[in-house]
Amino acid sequence: MKNFFEEYSKIIGLLVLAFVIIFLFSTPSTILAKSITTIGTELSHATEDEMNVRTKMDFGSNEHMRTFPKQIGDWNGSDYNTTRAAESLGADVILMRAYSHPKLYQPVFFLIVQSNNRSSFHPPIVCYPALGYTIEEEGKERVPVQNVSWVEEPLFRSGKEKVESNITTSAKKLIVVKESNGNVTERRVVLYYYVKDHPLASNTVTMVRVSALAPIKGSYDGILNITKEFMGDTVPYMFEIREEGPTLFTILASGSATDKVMMIMLFLAPFIIIFYKQLSIILRRK
Repeated sequence: MKNFFEEYSKIIGLLVLAFVIIFLFSTPSTILAKSITTIGTELSHATEDEMNVRTKMDFGSNEHMRTFPKQIGDWNGSDYNTTRAAESLGADVILMRAYSHPKLYQPVFFLIVQSNNRSSFHPPIVCYPALGYTIEEEGKERVPVQNVSWVEEPLFRSGKEKVESNITTSAKKLIVVKESNGNVTERRVVLYYYVKDHPLASNTVTMVRVSALAPIKGSYDGILNITKEFMGDTVPYMFEIREEGPTLFTILASGSATDKVMMIMLFLAPFIIIFYKQLSIILRRK
């Protein structure tokens, strides 16, 4: 064992040095991270407006999904029977609710759905036409999230740092209509985004959708603003934003004398291993 360590001390030392460098230039939030995912508007590829988040809830558990709050501010929710919806969406886990507000004459419809197979999942752009709707308009919207409680306090944050609370997320927008005998009988505003793990690590698809009925004719801006506001209100219950914070190297270098000694020892350890054979020869001669 002694000969083996002496023979390969340089290789072992270089590996340890690489580990130390990676460790020191990582952030505490990365090392201690919970499940890290992104939320974005496209399932097949990444976009510039995606946001890194940590999930607060288990989207793969029906039991956990049912604990999602039925009261969000002045909104009160009631559950829907999800059997048919689960079949049409190709869903394994689903939460479907109608949330009503005392100052509004109609509810908004909230859906969280997860499928364990990407190939069997039906995104809104496919699902609505299959249900007889025509996509009248497609685009993106910025959804404001103003509740500061959703922003996770970064580790080792100084008292002078402020956490930005007025954050926006991106959602895909669809305006869909249903017709009968050439006349529009229904119009909906639909907002949705995906909660994405690394595609190589998971084949699951998770989608969050908010929709509401819009006037058959004229502007839909009023309903769009309501759905955006409600979607923004739901975000803090599902996610916390991922704060990178300073690296461990920065923390130790700007810390106490003990912190600086610890950092120096971390750097010295791999070099002691690298030159272990030479050091052992010198010590034997003495």
